[in-house]
Order: sequence, then C-alpha cells, then structure tokens
Amino acid sequence: MVEEENKKEVTVKIKPEIDDEIRRLMQERKKKPWFLRQQWWQFKKLDKNWRRPRGRHSKLRRHYGYRPPLPRIGYSSPKKVRGLHPSGFEEVLIHNVKGLEGINPKKQAVRIAHGVGRKKREEIIAKADEMGIRVLNRVL
Repeated sequence: MVEEENKKEVTVKIKPEIDDEIRRLMQERKKKPWFLRQQWWQFKKLDKNWRRPRGRHSKLRRHYGYRPPLPRIGYSSPKKVRGLHPSGFEEVLIHNVKGLEGINPKKQAVRIAHGVGRKKREEIIAKADEMGIRVLNRVL
C-alpha cells in the first residue's frame, strides 16, 4: 500500500510529427564545434564563453590553422530547422490560458512566460494536458 502511494503518475511526453528530412537536418545541426574564448585556459578569470578575438597580433583572429574555429556563417543551422526546440517542436510563448487557442499540438509546443504565477501556471498546464499540448517548462 505504501508503494502505491509513492508511485508518481508518469506522463508520456508528447512527440512532434516530423518527417525524416527534418529529423536528419536536426541531427546535422548538432555537428557544430564548441566555440571557446581564446586563452581561456591561461587565466582563471576568463570564462569559456565565446568572445570575439580583437588583438592586433591575435592568431585566432587571423584564422591560423592550428587554432580552434571561429563562428562563421557556414556553421548556421539549416533553414528548415532553425529556431526549433531540440525536441522538434516550434516554441510558442504564452502568458495566459487564452494563449493556448490556435496552437497545433502536432507541430507546436508551449513555453509559459517567466512572469506567470503559480496559480495561473497550474491552470495553463491543466488546460494544455486536456488539449494534448506539450508544455516545455512544466516544472512548478
């Protein structure tokens, strides 16, 4: 009896309906290298976060082959999958329950805005579950 109470209700995540080409392009999008700040390993105060190299004698700025890659236009995602959530859904930001109207549950998922409170958030999640819409930031 205690085991039954401890079991949480498991909800299956709703998957998007995407074709094989979109799935392939989403895999291709992952092949981008990590772009790291130059000399991040030399100084403790530097983060790994990317910053454009601006120095006059910078080997990284001058694209020397033995240096790590710089972000360039060629690394951008394919147009068909640009801006999609990693799950394959198109994200829609909503602020209230009325925002759920007109959403296609097969291709779109919902992200609840940051400023929405607990009470309204619970209403939105309940309505989305009823409509079969995936909520990307479900955590309360």
